[in-house]
Order: sequence, then structure tokens, then C-alpha cells
Amino acid sequence: MGLGYRILPGLLIIPLLAAVFGCVSTAVKNREPSPDDVFRENVINYATTLLGKPYRNGAKGPDAFDCSGYVHYVYGRFGVAVPVSTEGLSRVGREVPREDVRRGDLAIFRIKGEHHVGIMINGLEFIHASKSKGVMIDSIDAPYWKKNFSHFRRIL
Repeated sequence: MGLGYRILPGLLIIPLLAAVFGCVSTAVKNREPSPDDVFRENVINYATTLLGKPYRNGAKGPDAFDCSGYVHYVYGRFGVAVPVSTEGLSRVGREVPREDVRRGDLAIFRIKGEHHVGIMINGLEFIHASKSKGVMIDSIDAPYWKKNFSHFRRIL
């Protein structure tokens, strides 16, 4: 028997193993969004309609906002009562680690002894009322925000 007859059985078994252990198609189940997911999506969608609104210290909307007023106003539109101060928002709900952050969670910052707050859009971006640019979207990993980051809070 030549070398080819000894290799052939080994070559025939490879496709069989591939079919059994990994190349067989499996049905992918599409997960229906939960009511919580839909609620969070609605909060973020509404929050983004306020992009570009100006910042004004102490303003609670709808024409201008400070950071806590913005969060209070957005959640208030959905019947969620949250504190109106950054200090209160920094303690409401429960703290969550970054790997568990979800849309709608709060991002809390500590800047020169004062709190600042925004609403997480995804695991990287948050929307907030900036003193310099009004309501806008920023990255949690931007150097300024990264160095002043305090923690995340879940209120939903």
C-alpha cells in the first residue's frame, strides 16, 4: 500500500468532524427587547431631542438647562422622580461598575469639588448640559472626563 492510502482515511474524517463540531448551522434567537430596554431607548431618544439647548446655571428646562436640571427634566418627562441637585443625583439609585453600564444610567463626575452629571447613551458616550456648549454628547474616555470621573449610578 502506498502512502496515499494511509493519509486518505485521515483526510475524510476532518470534514466529518468539522460538520459535527462547528460547521453545523444553528438558529440564532433574536431577543425581543424588554419593556426596560424600550423605556431606556425612549429616554435616550428624548434626551437627544434637546441637543444644542443652552446651558444656564440653575435652569431646569425646557429652554435652557444646567446639568442636574437636564437630568431631572428628561427623567421627569417619563414619570421618574429624581433629585434636582447634582449632590442628590450622585446618591440616588445604586452604583454600578463600568462593565455593567446601560443606556440611561448616570455618569457622575467630581470637578473642583462639585459634581457634574450626564446620562449614558451607551458604554462610551453620555449626554449632558455642558457649561461651554449646552446640551451635547461627550465620550467618557475623553481625557477631561476620564480624569474627573467619579462613578455610575443606575436609577432605572
